[in-house]
Amino acid sequence: MSRYLIDRIAGLTNVEVLTQTKVTGLEGRDGVLEAIRWRQGSGEEVRRPIQHLFLFIGADPNTDWLSGSGVALDAKGFVLTGGDCNETRNPLETSRRGIFAIGDVRSGSIKRVAAAVGEGAQVVATLHATLVSMESDRVNSLRSVTDGQA
Repeated sequence: MSRYLIDRIAGLTNVEVLTQTKVTGLEGRDGVLEAIRWRQGSGEEVRRPIQHLFLFIGADPNTDWLSGSGVALDAKGFVLTGGDCNETRNPLETSRRGIFAIGDVRSGSIKRVAAAVGEGAQVVATLHATLVSMESDRVNSLRSVTDGQA
């Protein structure tokens, strides 16, 4: 979370920030939140009447599974795309040709749902063009091999 946002939230008198907290229960009726129960560490359960809850689970990318894949990551583990990984890559393409990354996992993304949706729509057109180009490269390679045997 950005320092700006942390400072803004800390300055709100009607917001309580609880870290390292496990929500143990939500109570309500007809789709309306009325109370919440939580526990911090191994302490006792706390119950408080609350009508609004915002969960911020974390900002660390879940990219460990990419280890050994050849997809380049930045120092914090976010996926590098476009010019950040290779001058010849499309804007949302990773260091591996034909593999794209969108949304929060992408290094330099603005971490907003609307932006991720837009990136998803953008990458569809780019993906089609990439597939056509890869097929053309494959056909040209086959032609080179067969022409060399003639």
